[in-house]
Amino acid sequence: MKSYRVLFGALAALSLPLSGIPNQVGGFLAQTESPLNDTDLTEILLGDGVWAGNENLPGIWRDEAPIAAVKGSYLAARPKVFGLPAIMVQARHRSGNLDSLAITFADAGSYFGYLNEKLPPGLSKRAQQAELRRRLTDKRQAFSKHFRETQVSLMDALRDLADGRPKESQIGKTRTLRAAVTDFKKGPLLLRLVVGGDRLIRVIITPRENASRQWLDADRAALSESALGRVYRDRVSKTERGDVRIDNLPIVPQGYKPYCGLNTLTMAARYFGLHLDEDWLAVAGKFQNTGSAAGSQLPRLYLAVAKEAGLDLHKSNDFSLSEAKSSLDRGLPVVVWRRFSQERNQIHTKQTMRASQDPKFAIPSPDSATRDSWPTKKAPLHASVIVGYNPDHSEVLFIESWAGMDIPRRMRAEELAATAYLTFYFKP
Repeated sequence: MKSYRVLFGALAALSLPLSGIPNQVGGFLAQTESPLNDTDLTEILLGDGVWAGNENLPGIWRDEAPIAAVKGSYLAARPKVFGLPAIMVQARHRSGNLDSLAITFADAGSYFGYLNEKLPPGLSKRAQQAELRRRLTDKRQAFSKHFRETQVSLMDALRDLADGRPKESQIGKTRTLRAAVTDFKKGPLLLRLVVGGDRLIRVIITPRENASRQWLDADRAALSESALGRVYRDRVSKTERGDVRIDNLPIVPQGYKPYCGLNTLTMAARYFGLHLDEDWLAVAGKFQNTGSAAGSQLPRLYLAVAKEAGLDLHKSNDFSLSEAKSSLDRGLPVVVWRRFSQERNQIHTKQTMRASQDPKFAIPSPDSATRDSWPTKKAPLHASVIVGYNPDHSEVLFIESWAGMDIPRRMRAEELAATAYLTFYFKP
């Protein structure tokens, strides 16, 4: 069996990066033109107006994946906060009211992106390896310097703003996902500093009475086990063509990060009501600052996410349609790591579009030629989220961690069973 190091090297190489995005601090937002760029928003973001609902947050905000009933958005600008450049400013609204703000100041995922392996022509193999090592070493040293300086400056700024001394705390129930945080009080607000290894620096601003020590959303945490089960079952619907599927599972695009295994898990986590994102999961999964997912420890993250959400998990080396149905009927998605080819991906897209236009269309049962076209064990690997099935046509419905289609894709269950490498079934 291939090691997880090889697996996620392949996962990283497969995923679809956005063209023209520099692998620098800030990623795609670094190119965004906004009058708020380099403007310090500290006073506004800490002011009573935005928290009382009397003032709108400044600038243009774009929607992102929700968490339970909490709506998410991010600011289309690169402002300063606490006197430091912010990579991203995100907002969470509950019932129309501002619930929290998250300001990210350093993130290895957006800094490293995919490792640039385009080399000058004419180099020997040894020279190519040396050049790649040199590039990675330079990049890591630059990021480490930026990380240390940002952490020191931010701590100083928060101490100057805070009412009294900070307090050390933790978020999370499981050891894998537990985060050490430093809480600063500022009037009715809590400024929570999260530093994840040498990868992530973030400050979460929230009213002190809303601050939680768990990742699970407060509304979901208040439900009994049976009530929570009804929440998931109520998300399952049956379409006119006979598809049984989970509705509105949030898509979290991975962009140019080597995160397809993380983003599929993030989609499930947010569906379960966990306030987690792929950046903290990368910290918890021991991602290295290399521009690759190689060496990470992802399988244990799946179990940790399940436990944080009050669920169980079954991991299998193959795919079982009957077991998938058992989870999906309860409103619980299934994540599959599978062998991938662009040719089959294009066929899945055509099949999906045909089915959306013709209610009577069904993917034909695979003949020998079709089976021969399926990716083999030598093919790269990819992660997908199974959100439904068609019991009459032996089809599975799945979503991806890249944009481009607002309906679930579909393939025959036989193909998924033949190409699956690992399957994660969430259980009640």
